[in-house]
Amino acid sequence: MRLEYFIVAESVSIDQTTNRISFFNVLEQIQALTFPVPLPQFTAVAHWNAQAAELENDYQITFLVTPPGDPLVRFDQNFRMVRERHRTLATISGVRVERTGKMEIEVKLNGEHRASHTIDIVQKPNSED
Repeated sequence: MRLEYFIVAESVSIDQTTNRISFFNVLEQIQALTFPVPLPQFTAVAHWNAQAAELENDYQITFLVTPPGDPLVRFDQNFRMVRERHRTLATISGVRVERTGKMEIEVKLNGEHRASHTIDIVQKPNSED
């Protein structure tokens, strides 16, 4: 199965009539005044394309979130591929970041790495300085 795209955004919207997806605030950088800081909710979206032989099979998607210097947080999903195209979403909340650095969100299909998205976690300058 081929990964068409993998995007991490603050939020997404799916049009009920057309099934088109819109991404709001693709996350490339998060600024925080102080640490530790809980991250706002975000959504990881992976879009898959399958060939006929891959249809009607069950698959496991794993989203791994690794904050800078902290242990990873794991989110697992199972799905059945019933059409040639399938979208998987994971809305993630409650991740706490202790320091600046790079946070990686990785997507695996049946245990195999397929893509990753990196977000820079930076200290926001104090506007009073």
